[in-house]
Amino acid sequence: MESVVLPTRAFVNGSYLQKFIDKPVTFIGSVLKVASDSKSITLQSTDDQVVTVHFHEPIDSSLDGWVEVHGYAKSKGTIGGESYYNLPSSITNDFEKQQFNETVALIYSLSNPLK
Repeated sequence: MESVVLPTRAFVNGSYLQKFIDKPVTFIGSVLKVASDSKSITLQSTDDQVVTVHFHEPIDSSLDGWVEVHGYAKSKGTIGGESYYNLPSSITNDFEKQQFNETVALIYSLSNPLK
């Protein structure tokens, strides 16, 4: 059996996106707008920044609420999206944005003992 190496994605919010240009990221945001061609979405990050995610193919489902995006950071406010997951309200009803932002900040303030 052939092994497959998957890239490690960094969890980021709007503030940390620019530190991961051309690297794989996981981003959580609230849907503000889906483009008319369904190939991009505009999200509000957990730290209230606006981020646009561009996909190669049109989105094939209705998106609303909170979305988790996997892709590559392209600029301060842009992600090249590879996949997305519409998070159910049963998970996000009590989602604490501030706690998520604090967790992201904590992750990048600690040194990585595995390096």
